[in-house]
Amino acid sequence: MNEEREGVLKTPFLSFLPNERKNTMNIHALRLLGFRKLLLAVLVITMTWVAPSSSSAAEPATTKKFQLYATDGYMTLPDGVQLYIWGYSLTNKPGSATVPAPALEVNEGDQVEIVLTNIGPQKSGTKRLAHTIHFHGLDTDQQNDGVPHTSPAIQVGESFKYQFTAKHAGTYFYHCHVDTIEHLQMGMYGAFIVKAKNGINQDWTGGPTFDKDYVFLLNEIDPVWHQAVEGGKPYDRTDFHPKYWTINGKAYPDTETDPTSYIEGVVGETVLIRLINSGYESHSFHMHGYHFQIIASDGRPLPEPLTKDTVLIGPGERYDLLVTFDQSGMFPFHSHNIVDNTNNGTYPGGLHTMIDVKEKTSDPSSMLMTVRLKAGRNSATVNGESILLPNSPVVLNGTTYIPVRFIGETFGAEVKWLPKEKSVLYTTDKTTIQLGLNSSQAKVNGRLVSLSAPPKEIKGTIMVPMRFIADHLGAKLSKDSKTGEIILTGTMSAASAPSHHAHDEATTGDEANGNGSTGSVDQPSSADPLTVDITTSFMPAKLTIKKGQTVRWVNKDTQIHTVYDLQDKFNSPNILPNAEFSYTFAEAGTYTYYCSTHPSMVGEIIVTD
Repeated sequence: MNEEREGVLKTPFLSFLPNERKNTMNIHALRLLGFRKLLLAVLVITMTWVAPSSSSAAEPATTKKFQLYATDGYMTLPDGVQLYIWGYSLTNKPGSATVPAPALEVNEGDQVEIVLTNIGPQKSGTKRLAHTIHFHGLDTDQQNDGVPHTSPAIQVGESFKYQFTAKHAGTYFYHCHVDTIEHLQMGMYGAFIVKAKNGINQDWTGGPTFDKDYVFLLNEIDPVWHQAVEGGKPYDRTDFHPKYWTINGKAYPDTETDPTSYIEGVVGETVLIRLINSGYESHSFHMHGYHFQIIASDGRPLPEPLTKDTVLIGPGERYDLLVTFDQSGMFPFHSHNIVDNTNNGTYPGGLHTMIDVKEKTSDPSSMLMTVRLKAGRNSATVNGESILLPNSPVVLNGTTYIPVRFIGETFGAEVKWLPKEKSVLYTTDKTTIQLGLNSSQAKVNGRLVSLSAPPKEIKGTIMVPMRFIADHLGAKLSKDSKTGEIILTGTMSAASAPSHHAHDEATTGDEANGNGSTGSVDQPSSADPLTVDITTSFMPAKLTIKKGQTVRWVNKDTQIHTVYDLQDKFNSPNILPNAEFSYTFAEAGTYTYYCSTHPSMVGEIIVTD
């Protein structure tokens, strides 16, 4: 029988050996014991380190795929000016470029594949230039850096697949790096957002949480440069003089009708604003009504947040601003630079938008919805009531598909089929989702995301991937292990229209002095020859009438305006949005008038006998 005592291994057969021989064998036995202990320790460590990965292997990284096309196009500015542009498009059609390019969104840890195809310009007689994509701040390898003298430029008719891993959640952008200065000015730039792992609403994995986020992509436009490129003429880049400044390709007042550039929320919500300067000038952005925290810069968390109400952002920089709404109201968010708030010299314009925060109220029309359904069954139960489906849910390659309209309308979304684009549009008060038939790309609140499974037409019915739609409509998924049914729970609200149009409601103003008056507007017609529309200017700026006629000014802007005669013959009170002011001209003459709040707005009335 073996026994171990005081570190010496003793065995019965040692007693038959001479003492010297016994001592030698004891030393060997001790060494053997030490080796066995060491081997056992290594084995334990190996099992400790290796066993978990073998028993629960890490899930393979998700691959997000995108397809972009380099081409040309045109953009329209708030004053009606059209400019020739270059850009990236989702459509394989020359002339379809947009400014900015589609915002791309992935999650931390995703493998990213972006194919860029250079389809060339639609405009004849223009140079057919090479293009690339540089991912600003993403630290890709040289092959995928998009710089022509270190990696391939993509000629017209060619394609290239950019591949990299999205290692760090944060705010980035992409742009062409062929003759960077000109191509970026012409419009070849877009936002690139890396969300926290699994797409959760954290600025970085484990970082501060938020309810929703906005991307503000800043740039400036020199129309002379664009006109020179369009006409094939040289341009002196040292003579760079921008006339327009944009947020997401929009200049004020167009920012107020663009849901990606107009901030909405309710008291108590926390919003993340991703500020990106893709242009050449620095901008000092100021927020009214709230202080924000700067929590990240250039795609990396700051050691400590910095509380500010104004941030100076230089060319190429990005800042993540976190703000919690502690009061309701409408507040400007704009650049404090002198010219940034103009459109070709006219104020207001440019880098200006609004923050619209409402009191948090319970929606009496909202209700909890519980849906139970099963693949292969042509009916579902909604809050216990059986509903017949146009087509049974089906599982294809691990993805459950469900009829397009059923899931949207059940959770309070307006559902529209867009036949020209062959896509479906879901709209709620907080979210817009657009999916193209058989397309692996979708747009969520204006950002391009990759789908693991595209919408399909199955047995004559458009079917969509259930989990993707449910997640973005705020529904939760679970499974009944006994029945095999899929359970979706969420809230349905009757309020599905975007709330930033709420200020379009008629508003009654105060009584005017003298023979002027204000009142609500029923549906003013600009075809009326005696009507002047007020937007960011008076239209028409000049009007000729006869003595005794009445002119009506209709405020179609989102801001308050006035009508002041330079000789003080008539002055309006504040004309609220959708309100009007009118004045009867009893004497012949020329009347020059202006807005006392926006004095660059000037008009003229010529009164004849």
